[in-house]
Amino acid sequence: MRKQVVNTKAQLSQVRWDLVVKMAVLVYVLTLLLGLAVSVPLLVVFHGSQLDAQRAVGVSSLLVAVLVIGVTGGGAFRVARTVKRGARLHGLLVGLIVALLSCLLDVLFSRELRLVGLVLYALMVLAGWLGGVLSAHWRRP
Repeated sequence: MRKQVVNTKAQLSQVRWDLVVKMAVLVYVLTLLLGLAVSVPLLVVFHGSQLDAQRAVGVSSLLVAVLVIGVTGGGAFRVARTVKRGARLHGLLVGLIVALLSCLLDVLFSRELRLVGLVLYALMVLAGWLGGVLSAHWRRP
């Protein structure tokens, strides 16, 4: 157990926190902007059709969730490719920070935490980890 703790501390000390945090913030801002760019026109189109507003918001939310997961995985992949060691850990940390930012701001503005949000946060972390795994798999020689 002691050796595992020391190994974990050594791995965390080698994390490029500057890259991880910058990418996580960039991913969050980018998904926010892309979400608006997708949602606003979609809501306008759906509002003019026979669909009700609640259904349009649901479709828009689903598209934004898929966008967030994809962009998180892509950002984690990019960070993981730039580091020499610990690609999976870097990817996981990008996903974790994006999820924490999203959770914090969701709770701050909506004052509640829903099950669907928790699932989305878990998928963000998973997307970050997967970006790190794929990066480690396709590492440049």
